[in-house]
Amino acid sequence: MEEASGGKARESGGSGDGTLLVIVAIAVIFFAATTVAFGYFVVFGESLSPGPGNVYTLTLREYEIEPSPDPIIAKVGETLVFRIVNEGSVEHEVMFVLDLEMMANMIEMRAMELMQERPDLSQEEIAHIVLEEHDEVMLRMVEQALGDKVKAEEYMIELEPGESEVISMTFLEPGIYIIACMELSGTFPKPHAASGMFNQIIVVEG
Repeated sequence: MEEASGGKARESGGSGDGTLLVIVAIAVIFFAATTVAFGYFVVFGESLSPGPGNVYTLTLREYEIEPSPDPIIAKVGETLVFRIVNEGSVEHEVMFVLDLEMMANMIEMRAMELMQERPDLSQEEIAHIVLEEHDEVMLRMVEQALGDKVKAEEYMIELEPGESEVISMTFLEPGIYIIACMELSGTFPKPHAASGMFNQIIVVEG
């Protein structure tokens, strides 16, 4: 009786395993079908577009942004997918701007003003205040400047060390667009962009 009972239990376990395999197979097929339908194959957390040349990884380090290729060449109406990864040791960001010099000068001038007005504050405290004051202002300026030129999910992404994010952008007008970091850690009172942490997207007529 014990042997018969054990055999039955094993048979029942095998049937359960088979059902589980069927469920997993259906789930995998459904997942693959939905990802292909939306235009992406998702492999171990990486979003890879089946279309050539429109997915880019932007790697953020002290103090550079590494796209591949450099610069990125895009066509009007083309949607680019950016996987943004902070491999640096401090917080970084990407901003998509047209006038890099104006943005960098605005940050530096405010930092220097606060150094004069508040000598009791550390560089880290001043940097925090400056970015708190200017993030919203800069974002509004960027949205106004790029609003009719770029269709984007987001214009500004902030990432702590080790973090990553994926966004997409469609360029509606030709021109030179700048990817830049305006954080201050390590380059105070100048933003990271002043030390070369920027790059170009050149958009041309199709």
